[in-house]
Amino acid sequence: MKTNYDESLHWTDHFVEHGFGVAKGLVDPEFCNEAVERIKVLVDDPRPLDQWTAEKPGVFHEKFAGKTDPVLDKVYEQRAFMDAIATMHGGHEHWNGRKRYFFFVKPYDPEAEARFDDGGHIDFGNQHVPIFFRGFALFVLLADTEPFSGNTIVWPGTHRDIQKQLIAEPTMQQPSEYFDELKRNLPAPYEFVGKAGDVMFVHHLLFHAGSDSHSSNRIPRLALVCNAWRDQWVTEIDPATPDMAPWLRSLSLNGAYKAIYDERAERAKVNEEEREEMEAEQRQDK
Repeated sequence: MKTNYDESLHWTDHFVEHGFGVAKGLVDPEFCNEAVERIKVLVDDPRPLDQWTAEKPGVFHEKFAGKTDPVLDKVYEQRAFMDAIATMHGGHEHWNGRKRYFFFVKPYDPEAEARFDDGGHIDFGNQHVPIFFRGFALFVLLADTEPFSGNTIVWPGTHRDIQKQLIAEPTMQQPSEYFDELKRNLPAPYEFVGKAGDVMFVHHLLFHAGSDSHSSNRIPRLALVCNAWRDQWVTEIDPATPDMAPWLRSLSLNGAYKAIYDERAERAKVNEEEREEMEAEQRQDK
């Protein structure tokens, strides 16, 4: 399929304009190899990856937030990885230092088909959708992939469209009639196919989806999805501000705006982790 990726843009500018950007070879292959062997232990299946199926070891999605892993934590020790986060935020001092990530395993499914559908989403289901939020996600490939091997699918530019709708309708949640309409008019998708160590940076409002794993060589997707958050949520934006960092620029495409809600407090109503973090900060301030 057509890659639908503008190679003329630096990955940071691609993130701003299209809601995602791919930095190739950002993570050390040695770490990726170590992480793959660690995940084989975590899913209790030491076989070669092309022997994995949806039945064994199955599809895995495990969250590491508030807990650690001696190997997977090392992704945050990768210098180029951390420098890229700093570039996006405008300095190392903006990342809140929290090692928060998931590992994803999507092995070959003999019952699936090599195809995409429009069953996408953004990661704020049945709750207030923040216009600005506090950061972005990084999808780190731990092993080479090929087309239709359970890869992440994104729809370029939808971060801009969704934010524009939120500005017009700040209380909008997902699902809604807007998202139903969006699905009927999506642009051509981009499939994140790459090599171990490639990283895709993803805007919090970008419409995206997983896909079935049914590739020619039975290759699964093994990935870490990491969060790069600030402590402070952005509450207003002005595109006229000089020297804005790429992530902030990606929030300014629809012009100057100031949030009318405490978006973090709204999210804390339904998100236990956010609520506990806010309460801990309030205790420290007393």
